[in-house]
Parts: sequence; structure tokens; C-alpha cells
Amino acid sequence: MAMFAYMTDINEVDNLGYEEIEANGHDLISLLYHFLDEFLFIFNAEPNFIARKVSITSLDRENFQVRATGYGETFSLQKHSQGTEVKAITYSNMQIHEVEGEAEVFVIIDI
Repeated sequence: MAMFAYMTDINEVDNLGYEEIEANGHDLISLLYHFLDEFLFIFNAEPNFIARKVSITSLDRENFQVRATGYGETFSLQKHSQGTEVKAITYSNMQIHEVEGEAEVFVIIDI
């Protein structure tokens, strides 16, 4: 996930564990916001988890719910370089573009 690449060199993150998240929204934009916010929360709080890979395990487009698993490890300054601190996810100019089964998202984060 690109957000984690701001926080550290993602190549330094090993797939030693996983964290599962669930997020809900009232539309796809709010679902994306809450999805990213959940991963930001588990980075900023215990267990300070940073994901190298994220797998969507369930996506309900009608009820705007997502479940995902992040694969990575606990962030440690002894191992990981410190990048830019991400303070928050924002709705500012958030966009989702879908074309033929693929999606491209644009998110501005507060650093």
C-alpha cells in the first residue's frame, strides 16, 4: 500500500505476521476513507503494525463493507527507517476511477 511507503522503506518490511481489519461506509468514498484509517490506526496504536502487502478478503459493494488482511510486521526504529509521519486520511479530492474491473484511487493524506 502506497500509504505505508510514505512511512518507511517498504522493502525493509518482512511478512512476519498479519492483522485483519474491517471497515464500513455509506458510499465507496467513505469506505475507502475508513479502510485506510483502520490501517493507519493499527500503525499508530499497538501493535504498531506496518503492512507490506494487503489482501482484500471480502468486499460488499451494496452495503459498503470491506474486510482485509495486511501482511507485515511490527514497526521498529531499530529495523525500519522512519519516513514521513502520516497524521490522517482526508476526504480532500478523494477519487475512485474504475475501468474494466480495475480501480485507481487518489487519496490526499495529512502529513
